[in-house]
Amino acid sequence: MSELLDRAIDELSPGTSLFKVLVYLAFKGPSSPSQISEETGISPGTVRPALRALLSKKYVTQRRDGAYQSKIGFIDMISDIYKNYVRK
Repeated sequence: MSELLDRAIDELSPGTSLFKVLVYLAFKGPSSPSQISEETGISPGTVRPALRALLSKKYVTQRRDGAYQSKIGFIDMISDIYKNYVRK
């Protein structure tokens, strides 16, 4: 497991908008703030600050087209959740 994923799991609570946005990006791939808001039901006023926070923590990158992309792979997230929570 990557050091970045370890840090994200330690810092982000699963019920928070930060975690939800990060999981969405890991699963869906590069997305605009409006796409994230529309598909998750999280208000745009919550999505944008969440993206800024994730960007400052270096969990996501912003592409030239304005879309955001997770630096943590979805498979890595699911593998960690399975290993640490489901198998116990």
